[in-house]
Amino acid sequence: MDEAAARVSRYLLMQLIINTTYGVAVAVGLYFIGLPSALLWGLLATVFRFVPYVGPWIAAALPIALSAVVFAGWMWLLITIGLFLALELFSNNVMEPWLYGARTGVSVMGIIVAATFWTWLWGPIGLVLSMPLTVCLTVMGRHVPQLSFLNVLLSDKPALELNVRFYQRLLTFDD
Repeated sequence: MDEAAARVSRYLLMQLIINTTYGVAVAVGLYFIGLPSALLWGLLATVFRFVPYVGPWIAAALPIALSAVVFAGWMWLLITIGLFLALELFSNNVMEPWLYGARTGVSVMGIIVAATFWTWLWGPIGLVLSMPLTVCLTVMGRHVPQLSFLNVLLSDKPALELNVRFYQRLLTFDD
């Protein structure tokens, strides 16, 4: 239980750091673009980012729509869209893998499968809870022998040790 609690709290702390950084970047970017209430949009972006996959785009829709109304022409609208695209790409491809990487112990494929399964089972609530539930299942798979298949399926650790994998490949003449 302690290991599961530690992993989930590390995950939530990393998510708080990423979301706060994202919200500050949104607020600063929108302030320099000249959009009214930039601090409010940054705060909303921080809060909505806690909803996986769809939250950032819901948070981006409002400032993008406001920039279409406030500014004349397409340039500022495209700059606002570009800001959100750049921030999403940076946070999804740089910050999240770097901070989530070894801290949760769940493989990338395990995260995708778990998000799909929990969303199918419980809808949007399952999507929000998918990562903490999957981390708990991975830890249970490590410590409960009957659930060891969960550790093999979801964990980022290889199922076989290096010397056993090498021996297996030697037996099959695999490169």
